[in-house]
Amino acid sequence: MRNKIWIVLVGAVIVIGIAGCGDSQNKVQPQYVGTAQSSLTRPFSDMLYGFTKIEKYVSRGDYSSATTISNNLYDEFHDAILPPLQAKKGKTYAEKMDKKYDELGDAIKRKDKAKITELINVNRDNLRHIAPMMGVSLLSF
Repeated sequence: MRNKIWIVLVGAVIVIGIAGCGDSQNKVQPQYVGTAQSSLTRPFSDMLYGFTKIEKYVSRGDYSSATTISNNLYDEFHDAILPPLQAKKGKTYAEKMDKKYDELGDAIKRKDKAKITELINVNRDNLRHIAPMMGVSLLSF
């Protein structure tokens, strides 16, 4: 009886080791993505998604939430996107993009729906324009 239990346990350990835990047979090859692309994909996606959220909040008249999202995106833009953009295209070019984003924040504070819509479109277009320059693919947006 003990031998049978022992054999079943050893057999189970071997089966589990071969089937579920083996690295060499179940290894998925990583897809190598360039460092710039992998580090910037998330901020670009966050920005584009954030613009959609701002539009929804503004359409509901929830300027407080729109301001919160705008402030968070401002930080992400300045921390993650602006420095490599300056390095790639120069300070003047980057400041031009930054100015349009700053105008969006001001329009939200003024609760100017028409200007918010215009500036979201401008900023969205700017991101779509600079993404390929930065090595970021935005196929889903």
